[in-house]
Amino acid sequence: MKSKKLRKWSMIAALIMTLVFAGSAFCVEWKTTNQATVAWDAVTTLDDGSAVPANNTVKYRVYLSNADSDPDKASPALLTAEPITALEYTLTLNAEGRYLVGVQAVRYDENSTEVGTSTINWSDTNGEATPNPFGLLHYLPPAAPANLR
Repeated sequence: MKSKKLRKWSMIAALIMTLVFAGSAFCVEWKTTNQATVAWDAVTTLDDGSAVPANNTVKYRVYLSNADSDPDKASPALLTAEPITALEYTLTLNAEGRYLVGVQAVRYDENSTEVGTSTINWSDTNGEATPNPFGLLHYLPPAAPANLR
């Protein structure tokens, strides 16, 4: 009888621990800031794992999505008017809210013609591409005190 109860409680404890650890693996760490520099590794391979041809170039587009008003990231704002070659980007948040950052690779052929784009890697995606999911949280400061005497 005791072993049956012990087994039942062990199974419940194991289930709870699994849920706790699985949930924490997908948690987004919200960083409070008004400005952030995001960085990423250079893309050196194509989607099939083969190397980017030597005469091709890879550039990047950076996106910002409001986590509250656009949780599915269906209408992200493009932050880089033209794709950039840098492997980092500094963005400034002007409106209060919670934001997710996305980066997309853009491939150009030897004639500098855009020939393909990757999916957008979002900062809240847990996995090899984003091992530490994060988001940006921005609060507007209060107004300055008035009528000092």
